[in-house]
Amino acid sequence: MRVAHITDVHVERAPGVGELFNKRLAGAVNLYLLGRHQHFSPASQSALVKAVAEVQPDLVLCTGDLTATATTAEFAAAAALVAPLRSRFPWVAIPGNHDVYTDESVGRFARSFGPTAPVRVHAAGGWDVVLVDVCHPDWLSRGWLGDAGLADLEATLAGGTAPVLLAIHYPLRDRRGERYGPSTRACIDAEAIEAVLVRFPRVRLVVHGHEHHGYRTELPRDGDPIASIDPGAGGYAHLPERKRTAHFCVYELDGNGLSAVERYAFDGERFVPEVGGAFQSGG
Repeated sequence: MRVAHITDVHVERAPGVGELFNKRLAGAVNLYLLGRHQHFSPASQSALVKAVAEVQPDLVLCTGDLTATATTAEFAAAAALVAPLRSRFPWVAIPGNHDVYTDESVGRFARSFGPTAPVRVHAAGGWDVVLVDVCHPDWLSRGWLGDAGLADLEATLAGGTAPVLLAIHYPLRDRRGERYGPSTRACIDAEAIEAVLVRFPRVRLVVHGHEHHGYRTELPRDGDPIASIDPGAGGYAHLPERKRTAHFCVYELDGNGLSAVERYAFDGERFVPEVGGAFQSGG
């Protein structure tokens, strides 16, 4: 099975005045006054959709942050952007912290990109794709699953035998393999989530987003570590002077686990295979 993984596309549309009386005000200042909006590009976002379609995946998986500040206009634009993928390929998505800036945006994400739940299973190609939604409206940038969600995750993993690809927005480990932080922008019960995952040998792969500069690491497990992968932001602008650009990944999954990883990088015009192989270019 070929799974195309996109994340952190960050479609941007400036909020209206009436949309600024909440956390969105801080996000808008960061984007439009401090210049962060220059980090993302409609050119890379359009090229991303075209490139994902060209690799002919069996499943498209999005791990959140399709929008930048969860405005009404952003949801409409992001839904239109990914519509060619949703109409042609099986599609599953979880929200990122930017998609749930406000209470009303939680339902809007589900209406725009498909159903969500704290723990949800999508069966595909002999695998269970376990989607874990830990994002909530929060004045910081934290996520959490909570005790009920942890119990649901454990019951879900105990209730099947198929290999598992688990998708979550936040990293469980950083690029050095250490606990991801700071807590103000992390999943605050990540350690508890990982403790559940390592108990089940059928968990073969964890994928996430949130960090815009992608990386591959492992979750320690005796004799059988779990691969953990973030492709990097799919909507990032082409900024070679900063050694940054947009990326996405394709995972080849078979009955034994993850058999291959392809990573594609935006060269300013289109997405091309990463030089040297996945995660070898340093970008």
